[in-house]
Amino acid sequence: MRATELREVTVVLFPLPFTPFEYYYWCDDRPESPTTFPIELVFRGPLQRTEFEQAIRSTVARHPLLNAVVDPHTGRLPRWIDAKGRAAPIDWSDATRPLGLSPIGFLDLTSLPGLRVQVRVSPEQSRVVLQFHHACCDALGGLQFIEELLVVYDSLIAGSSWDVRLPPLNPEQLRLRGDYGLSAADSRPGLRDALITARIWAGSLLRRPSILETRHGEEQGHHASPEDDRGYLTETCSQDEIVQLQAIASQAGATLNDLMLRDLFLVLHRWNVEQSGARRQRPTINVPVSLRSRADREMPAANSLGFWFLHRTAADCARPAALLGSVREETAAVKKWRLPLYFIGGLGIAARVPGLMRQMLRRKTSFATAVFSNVGRVLSRSPLERIDDRLQCGNVVLEHVTGVPPIRPGTRVAVVVVTYGNETTINLRSDPRYFSSSASRQLLGQFRDQLRVTVETAPSAVGSP
Repeated sequence: MRATELREVTVVLFPLPFTPFEYYYWCDDRPESPTTFPIELVFRGPLQRTEFEQAIRSTVARHPLLNAVVDPHTGRLPRWIDAKGRAAPIDWSDATRPLGLSPIGFLDLTSLPGLRVQVRVSPEQSRVVLQFHHACCDALGGLQFIEELLVVYDSLIAGSSWDVRLPPLNPEQLRLRGDYGLSAADSRPGLRDALITARIWAGSLLRRPSILETRHGEEQGHHASPEDDRGYLTETCSQDEIVQLQAIASQAGATLNDLMLRDLFLVLHRWNVEQSGARRQRPTINVPVSLRSRADREMPAANSLGFWFLHRTAADCARPAALLGSVREETAAVKKWRLPLYFIGGLGIAARVPGLMRQMLRRKTSFATAVFSNVGRVLSRSPLERIDDRLQCGNVVLEHVTGVPPIRPGTRVAVVVVTYGNETTINLRSDPRYFSSSASRQLLGQFRDQLRVTVETAPSAVGSP
């Protein structure tokens, strides 16, 4: 479907009511803890401004929720409406101007769409930070947008048509973005599902997960520096280490994601013992889970996530092999039974009661100690040619892809693992009100070191399946 046809469909599509998960992100959004996430692209070579800005406009036209604003004053839930040409200007400058902390700042969806772009260019390198509002799309939706953006830019530089190189999209599928493929599978929630939803939500609301501590008196707040002007920090794992970690996980009948979750539990528990001396810890990790189905293949960028919360005790963290086994079993059940749908079901119930969602999110100080997501290999299906396993995009080569999810009050740290080309990065975002730059680097370093320890002590660090 061409851009003009997509535009005509988009006009008919709006207004579009919020889904419960979009409403969750809308209600939880606040200037001090914005529900936005950045994805940074680093290119070798200088981007051409005219072609890149045109590529952004053309790609946005294919994704209605990135070209929409919010009308909060109609009915029980807010709704998406056509932005009618309103779009934030692209912040384009030379590399001498820092990005600052704005890539993870607050976005007012009632004024402008939930996508901001910052570009810094030098003759040798270009940095692009795309900031998405999580009500508009999740990380997979953001990467879907980026993959198309690079194809359009490559085509414009070559002077060729980009329409035929992009996958077909059907904006009408956005009407079912909150269905998660249940209608296509002829699945209807029943009484048993309602009871499970109530039990899971009761546990989440009543549970008090550990909050990451910092030493009393430590100077707090991030300080601008060349390495953290994006608002998050990054460490790189070698491919040899990743291969070894995958082998260790496989030996235990687990996945790399399970193993990293186990190691993060160990680090969170040890961190609080070192910082505060408290040994009775109950760390909880929020794991975002994609709920996309085959029915969503042609859906434009949207938010199709659910959450699952892994709870463990200090005693669990004292037995690394058994801890990995329990994580392995729980994540397998999460995938098999699509358990995050029960989180969505609870949001749907809360959304029916005026004011309940916002009240619940303002009163509940924390659902999790940390957020963890292993995005996996990104942009692996791009039709673009590659140089040393990195995408050739017109006159530039995409060398690095990094990013982090948002954090909410009480959840002071988020960690995301991204693999692009032959590089795997661990990216950490922390709450600057409680973590200094040095404390953030220390925590990221401890997680990085724990992965090395896992490699060095295998197989004693894992259990048998």
